[in-house]
Amino acid sequence: MQEEISKHSRKIYKTVKNPKHTVNEKIKEIIVEIFIIVFAVSLSIWLHGWSEHRHEQKESNKFLKELKTDLEADAKLIEENKKILSSLDSDYKFILSLKNKKIPVTDSLVGSHSNFYLLGSAFNVGRYEGFKSSGKIGTIENDSLKNQILAYYQQTLPNLTFRVNFINSEQLKIKDADPGNLNLSDFYKSQRMQSNYSNLSYNSKGLIDEYQNALNQINQILKEIDSEK
Repeated sequence: MQEEISKHSRKIYKTVKNPKHTVNEKIKEIIVEIFIIVFAVSLSIWLHGWSEHRHEQKESNKFLKELKTDLEADAKLIEENKKILSSLDSDYKFILSLKNKKIPVTDSLVGSHSNFYLLGSAFNVGRYEGFKSSGKIGTIENDSLKNQILAYYQQTLPNLTFRVNFINSEQLKIKDADPGNLNLSDFYKSQRMQSNYSNLSYNSKGLIDEYQNALNQINQILKEIDSEK
């Protein structure tokens, strides 16, 4: 491109210096050469922009294809956690019902409902964080899809992680509690344990709702990604 500009610039110079051409002829030739230079520069800029845009879209499409795998893995983890938490919440409700039972409850029955399971929060965020930190999120041209991805990773996942960590922390507190000389039934009927389980049950319901919300978001993002093909 630089050679073409130099070539036509030399033509303009020769035209100006050519004593055989009239002023009008020189002006016409100069205008033609300037037009050629402007057109060549504009075309070069457009081609460069087109090539760069094409490269960005290839990277964006590759990212979305790989992100789909991450989201599917997240959905699997969330589904598993949701089922586990629903089962745990049934145990929490049983423990909370002990305070209203008039007849003695055996320790073995209580023990069968005092289950613990630390929920997983190893969501797949590495690929997203890498793409975002490189400043390439803006290359996703579908604004609806881009906003949904941002909402999922910037709002939903941090909220889920916070709630999961809280539930796990509360479970560990109960697990480490010492019943002393009390039998399990009386221990779990105590005000402290009833308060702990009430807190767990309340927050578990909220987390189950958050899990469902996350699954809905994932499904919508996956649909949007598929529509990009």
